Amino acid sequence: MRNYIKLLIIGTLCSSTAWAQVSDSISDKTGDEMAKRVEYGRGISYDAKENTAATAVATADELSHRTSVNASNLLYGLLPGVQVLQNANNAWNDGASLLVRGMGTMSTKSPLILVDGFERPLDYLNSSEIESVTVLKDAVSASLYGIKGANGVILVKTKRGVESAPEIDFSYQFNMGTPRRLPDLVDGYTYARALNEGLENDGLQPRYDAKALKAFQEGTYPDFYPNVDWMNEALRDHSYGDNVTFSARGGGKYVKYYSQLNFLDERGILQPTDLNDGYSTQFKYSRLNIRTNLDIKVSSSTQLKLNMFGNFSEHNRPGTEASTIFDALYKVPSGAFPAKTKNNVYGGTTTYANNPIGYIAGTGYARSQGRVLYADMELTQSLDFITKGLTFGARISLDNYATYWDSNTKSFGYESAAMDFETGEETYKTLRNEGTLSFGSSVGDVSNHFNLEARVNYEHSWKEDHKLNATLMYSMDKNTQKERNESTAFIDAIAQAHYVYKNRYMLDASFSGTAASVLEPGNRWGIFPAVGLGWILSEENYLKRNWLNLLKVRASYGIAGRANYDMNLFNSVYGVGSGYYFKDNITSLGGMKESRLGVTGFTYEKSHKVNFGVDLVAWNCLSVTADAFYDHRTDILVDASGTMSTVLGIAAPKQNTGVVDNYGVELAVKWNDRIGDFTYQAGAMFSYSKNEIVEMNEQYRPYEYLKRTGKSLGQIFGYEVEGIYQNQKEIDDREVKQYLSEVRPGDLMFKDQNGDNRIDEYDQVALGYNSTCPEIYYSFDLGAEYKGLGFYALFQGAGNYSKVLNVNSVYRPLVSNNTVSTHYYENRWTKENPNALYPRLTYSGSNNNYNTNSLWVADASFLKLRTLEVYYQFSPKVMKKVSPLRNARLFARAHDLFSWDKIDIMDPEAVKAGHPLMTQYTFGVNLTF
Repeated sequence: MRNYIKLLIIGTLCSSTAWAQVSDSISDKTGDEMAKRVEYGRGISYDAKENTAATAVATADELSHRTSVNASNLLYGLLPGVQVLQNANNAWNDGASLLVRGMGTMSTKSPLILVDGFERPLDYLNSSEIESVTVLKDAVSASLYGIKGANGVILVKTKRGVESAPEIDFSYQFNMGTPRRLPDLVDGYTYARALNEGLENDGLQPRYDAKALKAFQEGTYPDFYPNVDWMNEALRDHSYGDNVTFSARGGGKYVKYYSQLNFLDERGILQPTDLNDGYSTQFKYSRLNIRTNLDIKVSSSTQLKLNMFGNFSEHNRPGTEASTIFDALYKVPSGAFPAKTKNNVYGGTTTYANNPIGYIAGTGYARSQGRVLYADMELTQSLDFITKGLTFGARISLDNYATYWDSNTKSFGYESAAMDFETGEETYKTLRNEGTLSFGSSVGDVSNHFNLEARVNYEHSWKEDHKLNATLMYSMDKNTQKERNESTAFIDAIAQAHYVYKNRYMLDASFSGTAASVLEPGNRWGIFPAVGLGWILSEENYLKRNWLNLLKVRASYGIAGRANYDMNLFNSVYGVGSGYYFKDNITSLGGMKESRLGVTGFTYEKSHKVNFGVDLVAWNCLSVTADAFYDHRTDILVDASGTMSTVLGIAAPKQNTGVVDNYGVELAVKWNDRIGDFTYQAGAMFSYSKNEIVEMNEQYRPYEYLKRTGKSLGQIFGYEVEGIYQNQKEIDDREVKQYLSEVRPGDLMFKDQNGDNRIDEYDQVALGYNSTCPEIYYSFDLGAEYKGLGFYALFQGAGNYSKVLNVNSVYRPLVSNNTVSTHYYENRWTKENPNALYPRLTYSGSNNNYNTNSLWVADASFLKLRTLEVYYQFSPKVMKKVSPLRNARLFARAHDLFSWDKIDIMDPEAVKAGHPLMTQYTFGVNLTF
C-alpha cells in the first residue's frame, strides 16, 4: 500500500508523516543533483544548491536515449527554456535549430554554443562523448559572455577520465530511417483531367481530348501518355547507417584519461544511384571522430588538462543539389514524360527539362570533405602559498576547420516523345545530348579560431557563515576566415563574485566589458553588469523538515549583448550607376553610385534581462523548478527606410533603434524513485515565451491593424477569407470588389477590413502566430526498469504555432506547370462541390487565391512521440560468468514515431518541398570490459 501511495504523490506536496512511511525505499538520485556544481563556463562553477541563475542541465544519461548523426537532435524536450526545432531544409541530415527563450530580436537569434569552454559547433560531436549540456538563460550567467550572451548560452561538456581501473566500452548501432508524410500526388490520368479543368476555369481550351484521356487511363502508350509515380521512382523506402564507438576511460593518482574513436556512416533514400561505373550518386555521409581528454596532476598544486579532437567527414551527393531534385519531385506531373523512353533515353519536354531520375542518376557526383581539429590546454595553479583559496588559471585553444569540394559532373541527355493518333506515327526528338564528365574542385569554408584566457580565482569560507568565490578574467578570441572582411576579434575583461551568508543568503555580482572588431572604430567597447540574489528558505529553522531537501527563491537582473554583424555595415555601399557619354565619339560608359548610406553611431544590441525563480527538491525524489522572465532588447539594428523619403534616391542606412520585449514562464518537474527492484521516473517541462515589437522604424501605414509594431516577431499578415464565390452573379452583385486579380467563380472571397468596398493591400490583418518558433513548447517523459528490462518514452509538443501552406503542387496546383496533390484535387471547388475547402483549379494562376490569407495559414501545433526505447541490461551475476565482460546492454529505439497535429498530409515541421523528415529506428548493443 505504501508503494502505491508513492506513485500517487508525484508532483504534489505530502506531509512529513507520509514521507516518513516511505522514505526507506526511495532512491536519492534527485537529492544528489542538489549536491552537484552548476557550470557557468569560463572556469566558474558553484554548488547547485547556491545557484542564483536560471540554468538547466541535461546529463549524459538523459542524452543517451536518443540516436542522431547531429548532436543538436539529442536535446528535444530536455532543457526547459530551449526550443529545439527540427529543420526542414533540403539537406537530408540537418541538425536542429536551437533557440533559448524564444525570439527576442529581429536579427540573429541563435544562442552562443561552447564546447569545453570554447565557441565550437555542437553537431561535430558524437552523442556518446558528451557528459552534459547546460543552458544559461538569465543575466547573471549570460552577462559573463558580454557581447555574445544576449541570445543565451549553451555549454557542452565532454567526458573526462576518472581515477579507476581501465574501462573499455564498445557500442554498435544499426540505424534505419523511413520518410515521413510524403505527399500523395495524382496519377497521369487525373492530372490530365485536372489540367483540362484548370484551363476551362480560365476560359481556355482544354489540352487533352477524349482519346488522350483514354490513353492515360489505360496506360497503353507509356512513352506518350505516361503515368510515373516520381516519388516511388526516385526514393527508396529506407535509409541505412552504422555507428561504431570504442572508448577507454580510467586513470590513477597523477593521470586520468578519456579517449574515444567513433565512426558512423549514413546512406540515403535516393534511387537509382548505381547506374554509373566507378561511383555512386547516393546521399552518403561518413564521419570519423577521435578524442583524447587528459587530466594531469603535475604537482600537488598544479593541474593540467589537455584536450584533442579530430573530425574527418565526407559527404556524397548527385551532381545536382538536393534542393533541385526535390523541387522536381514535387513539381513534375506524372503524365508529363516517362522516366526513360523505350530508347533508354531520359524523358523530357520543351516545358519540363527537370527529369528527377536524370538529376539523380545522370549528372555525375559531387563530394565534400571536411577536416576539423580542436586542441586546447588548461593550466590551474594553486596559489595557497600566497593565501589559501587563491588559484591562477590559463587556457589556450587553436581550432582549425576546412572543407574541400571535388565534383565530376555532367548534364543528362533527354528527348521528347509524341504520337499522332490518326496515323500512328511516333516521333522522338532529342532536346539535349548527354554531356561528358567534367572534373572540378574548390575550397569551401576555412577558418582558424584562436582563444586565450587568463584568470585569478579566490574561494574561501569563514566560520561557516561566509563563503566567497571571486574571479578576475581576461580573454581574447580571434577567428580568421577565408572570406574577405569575415575575420573577427573580441576581448573580454570580467570581474565576478559569488557570496553566501549562513548557507542561505546568496549574492552574485558580475561586471564584464567586451571589445569587438565588428563594431565601429572608436565605439567598440560594451559594458555588461549583472546582479543575482538567492534565499534558501529550507535552511531557515522554521521551515526545516525531514522531507524538504531544498526550497529556494532567486532573482536576477543584468545586461548582455549581441553584435553578430557584417563588418561593412558602417561603410557606405557603392553599386552600378547610370551610364554617361564621354569623348569625341560620344561613347557611353558605365558609372558607379552610392547605393546605401553607412550606419552612423553603430553599436551592439543590449538585452536587459530580469528573472524570478523558485527551486524545490523534496523527499529526495521530487524536483520542481519554475521561472518567470522578462527580456527588454534595445539598440537592435533595423531597416530605416520607413523613416526616410525615397526622394533621396539612395537606400537608407540601418539604425540601432529597434526594441523588442520578450517575456514568459518555464516549469520543469521531475520524479525519480525506486521500489525494490523496480525503478521509475517521470518528468514534464513547459515553457511559454511571447514577444512584442516595440520599435522597428516601421513605415507609415494608414490603419492600426496593418502595423507590425505591437505585434510579435514573424507575425503573419494576410487577407481574411469569408467564403468562395459560387457564380458570376454573386461576384457582380457584391458591393465589395476585389482588385488583386481577375475574380472568377470558385475564387476566394475576402473581408473588407477598412470599409472602402475595395479588397487591396490595405485589407491585410494579423493571422495566426509566427512560423519560426512556437510560443508554447512542452514535453513529458516516462521511464521504468525491472530487473534489467526497461523502457523510456519522450513526448514533445508545441502550441501557438503557424505555418503558411504554399508548397508547390500540394497547395499550389497547376500554376507554374506544377502537378496536383490528391488532397487538393479531392477538396477543390467545382459547381458540384460548392462547399469545398480549396478554391478552383487554375492553370494561369491567381493572385487572388494564391496569396497569404487565412485559408493557407494553418495551425501547426503538434505533439510527437520523439523517442521510444526498450532495452535489457544484463545482471551483474550473469556478467561475472562471462569475465572480462562487465556490462552488456541491448536496446531498440525509435524516434519521431507519431505526430498528432492538424496538418494531416505534411509534417508541421516540414511544410515545404524538400527532403522529407525521417522516422528513425536504431538497434544496438553496448558492452563494457
